[in-house]
Parts: sequence; C-alpha cells; structure tokens
Amino acid sequence: MTFNIGAQYTFFIDEGDWELTFRGDYYRQSKSFARVYNTEYDRLKAWDNANLAITLERPASQIAFQFYVKNLFNDTPITDFFTNSDDSGLTTNVFTLDPRIFGFNVTKRF
Repeated sequence: MTFNIGAQYTFFIDEGDWELTFRGDYYRQSKSFARVYNTEYDRLKAWDNANLAITLERPASQIAFQFYVKNLFNDTPITDFFTNSDDSGLTTNVFTLDPRIFGFNVTKRF
C-alpha cells in the first residue's frame, strides 16, 4: 500500500505582482516484496520520503526562483532489488533513494 499527500500555500506579495509558494510532499510505502516469491528474502521494509519547496514567482515577467529539498529525512531505504542468476553467484542489485539533495533553480519563460 502506498500513501501520498501534498500541501501548498501561496502568499500574494506587492499587490499580487509576486507570489511566494510553500509546498510539501510526503510519500509512504508499506512493507512489500521485491519478487513474486513473497519469501522473507524478498521482503522490503516500509519506508517514507518527504520533499519541500519554496518558490518566488513574478507571473507578469514569467520568472520564478525555487529552492527545494528532496529526501528531507536523508534516509536510504532499500526500495527494490534484483537478484541475478546463479551463474553470477546470485549477486543482488539494490536500489535505494537518492541522498538528501538541496537545489535551486531559476525559470524564465519567453
């Protein structure tokens, strides 16, 4: 089972010339299995993730500045895996969340 929720609120600044938007997203994945066999080996633990963003935008100029944080908790749960064939020694490829990422972007539309 998965659960996802997001919330966003925009403040209008300088008589609406600028918009300041705060956004948060949360995702939760319950326990699951990586393969169809549903054995204990295949079990994935429950995990969650949160992201935040602050955007300052001037619609008249079509310019926006955004600061964001992905993976706010900086967790690295195993989200999936793949077990290779026995001729490769049954090695396993493990997939995790990206580490916490801070970012800033500027968008200008023409």
